[in-house]
Amino acid sequence: MIMVKSLHSILQFTPISFIFLLLSSQPMYAQQWQLKGRLVEKVDRTTPLDAAEILVSPLGGDVTSSSLSDEEGRFALSLSSGKYVFRYRQLGDILKTDTLDVQADTDLGDILLEIKKYTMKEVTVTSQRRMLSQKAGKLVYLVQNSPFAQGFSTRDLLHNIPRIDPTSEEIKIIGKSNVLVLVDGHRVNLEGKDLDMYLRTLPSENISKIELITNPSARFDAAGNSGVLNIILKSKPVGFDGKIHTFLTQRTHFAAEEGADLSFSSGNFSVEYKVDNSNEKRPQKMKSSYIYPTYTRVTNDYTLNRYDILSQNLNSSYQIGHVKIGFFSTLNRSRNKGFHKGEMNFSDGSYPSNTYSEQTHDKYRLETISPYVEWKLDSIGKKLTLNYNYIHLSDDVNQVYDSSSAHLFSSSWDNYSNVVNTLSADLNLPFTWLNFEVGGKYSHFRTNNISDYGGSNGFLFKETITALYADVHRNFGPFYAKAGLRYEHTSNNGITLGGLTVSNKYHHWFPFAEFSYNPSDDHSFSLGYSKRIDRPSMNNMDPTKVYSDTYSYSEGNDRLVPSIMDNLEFNYVFKGNLNVDLYYYHTSDAIQSLRQVVDDLYTKYYPKNCLTINTYGGDVSYNFSWGKFNLYTSASMYYQKAKSMAEELDDSDLKSLNTTLSANLSYRYKAMTIFANYYHVFPGVEESFHTGNIDCLGLGCKINLLKNKLLLNVLAQDIFGGTKAHNRVAYNDYMFRNNIDNDNTSLRVGLTYNFGKHKAKRTDVNINNSEMNRLPDIKK
Repeated sequence: MIMVKSLHSILQFTPISFIFLLLSSQPMYAQQWQLKGRLVEKVDRTTPLDAAEILVSPLGGDVTSSSLSDEEGRFALSLSSGKYVFRYRQLGDILKTDTLDVQADTDLGDILLEIKKYTMKEVTVTSQRRMLSQKAGKLVYLVQNSPFAQGFSTRDLLHNIPRIDPTSEEIKIIGKSNVLVLVDGHRVNLEGKDLDMYLRTLPSENISKIELITNPSARFDAAGNSGVLNIILKSKPVGFDGKIHTFLTQRTHFAAEEGADLSFSSGNFSVEYKVDNSNEKRPQKMKSSYIYPTYTRVTNDYTLNRYDILSQNLNSSYQIGHVKIGFFSTLNRSRNKGFHKGEMNFSDGSYPSNTYSEQTHDKYRLETISPYVEWKLDSIGKKLTLNYNYIHLSDDVNQVYDSSSAHLFSSSWDNYSNVVNTLSADLNLPFTWLNFEVGGKYSHFRTNNISDYGGSNGFLFKETITALYADVHRNFGPFYAKAGLRYEHTSNNGITLGGLTVSNKYHHWFPFAEFSYNPSDDHSFSLGYSKRIDRPSMNNMDPTKVYSDTYSYSEGNDRLVPSIMDNLEFNYVFKGNLNVDLYYYHTSDAIQSLRQVVDDLYTKYYPKNCLTINTYGGDVSYNFSWGKFNLYTSASMYYQKAKSMAEELDDSDLKSLNTTLSANLSYRYKAMTIFANYYHVFPGVEESFHTGNIDCLGLGCKINLLKNKLLLNVLAQDIFGGTKAHNRVAYNDYMFRNNIDNDNTSLRVGLTYNFGKHKAKRTDVNINNSEMNRLPDIKK
């Protein structure tokens, strides 16, 4: 009776209070014991089985707990005293069944499993392959069950998992402003085009599973409304492995990409080197209209950019007993030659038609080095991790204008130099009764920007962020609860060549809570809350004037303050194929890039804290497989309502229901896979921008040749040219509209050749920081 009353009282509290009570109420639950083991193949007794399911049920009862083995075949469970049935399952097959009497912490050691192999030439599979699993706040995508498990890049694979935006060329989580990409639990030092090229060189057959975290815990930086993608690589025996690839793309102009990936592993030592070079010439057409009550100003712009990008990554690790040391380094260089021409017209004839043009030369360089140390303190999971990260980004931009009629100068020069140093420590302390994660981080940014347009100006900016966090989590049979708190202190100061100074200090606490419930193998529920912060980027703080073309320039705002976000999310997974997400985001002091017309000719871009945004959203995705067919469909809908605090921005209609539908269909025939993808975006509002219809159709095929050593990929994308953007923003003085054509229609043909023993151990471990999102936006 006392326990019933206690439970009734708990249910009267908020979900967050419920989680904390669960974590602290030891007498209400029986003793929890930790069980762990390692799944290996019975044939050689050494090959680990990753992404295998461990299903646990009481004698005569239904499944009450489950786990997935990691890339080393290891798993861990928390169970109360009693007798249980353990079932080990992979690809729908029960490989082994054991009965265990749990009365203490137990190491089950190596569990030998015999993999079922099918040698029939033709087999029709009518059962559903499970794609998803929800565990401990992570949505796990099982790559081995995916039709994109072999012969595709990781970039292609990521566009076919729940919550990933199918409309974005770069990897983006729907409803999130940023995405943090991890490889084997370590942060990747790349973003934008750099990250895109890296993911293109990482083959899908090297991936064991992908973990999607839409509600990051206190362990992660609180910067931005971010989600986390953790790419778990397969662990393989020692040997040498390599591949070379080339891709040819035809848009309006021809583009080429070639690269190589070499890796070697010997015992406890591994090393991998990736190199990729691409050359692309790509035009953009844009029409912009500034509609005033008495006249309209129209500009038609044409830009042709040629990009030459060289990307290199070197990764190495060495295991010494319980200590693993390693590093990841990146050296990326790019050159951009651009030609831009435009024409400006006024409907009332107040100014004559005006033509203008510029030539741009841009040199970009990114250098990173990230050493790390992982020290396993005992056999049950206690671990200390130390990370150091160095990032140096530089960019030189030179522009030459066709005449000096618009300015007192005929050229401009901008130089950006940004350095980031970060040191972090994380300590995992699992105990029988509770699991702890504690740590801290110190980050120092330094940027030195210099501009010259008839006179010199510059901005020196420094920022320091110090953070401490603590997480606690625990399993209660089918229940899982986690709560944490993160503290971040920020201090920054800057000065221009003209003597203008800016200085600011602030600190915030960031709570986190999550609760999940897995009543059976077919159902999984989770509910989470977190608070986040979006600090102004360095270039947003820079008051220096920077010209992008003859009549357009940008200026930062040294009075910006951080945006604060509250996130509430719910997730449900049914039978590993249906995924449902519901979320609510509240953002205060959101930063927007506004535009102002100066002297009727010039367009000034400047950032401002001007919006309060409420977002209510939902996503549904379903994967259906039948025989050789596989269909993945998703629908995303969110309602956004924004209120403007800026007098120049009209918020009378900043509310809308935004909807995106997508479908990916694939069919396997012997060594060939045929696939089609389609998405449609309905008109809506994204913060202050009203967007129009967008649709895209792609068709392609993949053919394995020479016993899977040679791979041919063909893809036609945006066949009907439906990705042209139509946007508008309502200002109090005028209406701004623009139409953008980015030349997305393309035909891409690629060849990849694999050589070596194909048994090298992939160890793309990479330590990095979300501070990359704080660096200037560089158009590479």
